[in-house]
Amino acid sequence: MAPSGAEPPQIRFTDVAFRYSEYDVPFWARANTQDGRWHCAREAPVQYMSLSPDAAWADLLRHENLRTEPEAAMVRMPLWVLKVDESRIVDYSSFEKAEAAGFPPDALIDDHWARCQAEGARLRALGMRGVLGPSAAVAGEVSLTLFGGRRAVDWDDEPLVASAVPAKVVTVGAPAMGLVGKVRFSGTEHVGYSAYAEARGRREGQ
Repeated sequence: MAPSGAEPPQIRFTDVAFRYSEYDVPFWARANTQDGRWHCAREAPVQYMSLSPDAAWADLLRHENLRTEPEAAMVRMPLWVLKVDESRIVDYSSFEKAEAAGFPPDALIDDHWARCQAEGARLRALGMRGVLGPSAAVAGEVSLTLFGGRRAVDWDDEPLVASAVPAKVVTVGAPAMGLVGKVRFSGTEHVGYSAYAEARGRREGQ
C-alpha cells in the first residue's frame, strides 16, 4: 500500500467515457446504496464508468453474470456517453503504474474489494477527484471512477460547475455479439494481470 500521506501519480482527464444505467440519469447524486470497488455503501457518491463501450458492456455482463450469447442478447439497457473534464485523477491505468506508486497491482482486479476501498478512502481524503484503473471485466481496457456527486447536463451545454457533466444516451440495446467470450467473470483468471505478473517474474529472474 502507498504511504498514507503520499500523493499518487495524477493527471487531468479530458475525454469521453461510457456507462450503462437503468435509470433516466447516469449519475449518483446521493451516496451509493451498495459496496463498489472504490467505495463502501453509504459513503459519498461514487461514479463508475469505462473508456470504451465494450468495456462498459463487459462490466454489465460480469455484474449480472450473463455468460451466454442468448442471455446477453436479451439485454435492453441504455448506454450513456459522458464528456469528462476532471483534474486530480489518480493514474493507476496500468499494473505497472500502480506498482510504481506503491499500490498492489493485483488489487485493481481482485474480486475482493477491501484494498481498493481503503485506497479510495485515502484518495478522497487527499482531495483526489477520481481514479483510472485496469478493467476487471475485460483485459486491455481501462475504467474511470469519479469521486463525489455528478449531474448530467445536455451534451452541447458548457458546464458552469465542476459537478456538471455533458451526457447523452447513445443506444438502448445489448452488447455486441462475441463480447461474452472476452469477459472475465468473478472467480476466473484475468489474462491481462497474468501476462503482467509473468513478465515481471521473468524480469526479476534475470
